[in-house]
Amino acid sequence: MTEAEGLALLALARAAISDRLYGGGAIAEARRSLPPSLALDERRGVFVTLKFVEETGELRLRGCIGSIAGEAPLRQGVLDAAVAAAFADPRFPPLVAAEFPSIHLSVSALTPLEPVPSADAIVAGEHGVVLETGRHRAVFLPQVATEQGWSTRTLLEQLSRKAGLPADSWRQARLLVFRSEIFEERRGSC
Repeated sequence: MTEAEGLALLALARAAISDRLYGGGAIAEARRSLPPSLALDERRGVFVTLKFVEETGELRLRGCIGSIAGEAPLRQGVLDAAVAAAFADPRFPPLVAAEFPSIHLSVSALTPLEPVPSADAIVAGEHGVVLETGRHRAVFLPQVATEQGWSTRTLLEQLSRKAGLPADSWRQARLLVFRSEIFEERRGSC
């Protein structure tokens, strides 16, 4: 994807949250500003991550939700993910208007899932990983391992725990990988 397409996805995500908080037609305006793009019409998985900019300038997770599989065109998927990340992430209370100016957004457009023959094929920081076993499923985006400083083994142990399983459950689980194109707001652009 191009930088212009990534910026368009970020604008759509911010507009979706703004419309939910204030009304005013921000989504319609963002849609009018979209560049012509076949990439934005592709059915791809997409996640929107919200981070709160603390007084120290550090970023702290405030919400992250998306879809692994492309169930809708990217331009629609990012709208749905942004609203869900801001208002429906069960780890956090719904976003309130006073927080919105301090929120930093990123959008991750995913490649299709690929099964891996073994955990040895997974590269922490390069691959996002989905773990599936029975009714349990968990996912980490590629950037999580990098942000946390995790090795591949630690990534898989944390993924097992996120799925509500013992740390070594990844050994018997089905593992799938993906990559993502990440677009982030520049600091100070919120």
